[in-house]
Amino acid sequence: MKNLRSALPNQGWKVVKYGKDSSRNRNLEITAVHVKTHTQLEATWLKGLDGHTPLIEVTLYSRCFTEQP
Repeated sequence: MKNLRSALPNQGWKVVKYGKDSSRNRNLEITAVHVKTHTQLEATWLKGLDGHTPLIEVTLYSRCFTEQP
């Protein structure tokens, strides 16, 4: 997650939130916005507290696409 946080600005992303989320597990979370496209990225490090392997969950939100006439 530290590598992701430091690499995002080099790719045009602005990190707007970095820290623990509000879940019981206190998972590490990154929220970033792409400067040109205004696409939003949410990446969460899901701890493997229940005996499972830790995972990274990534969600992207983009603006509505409209075809230009």
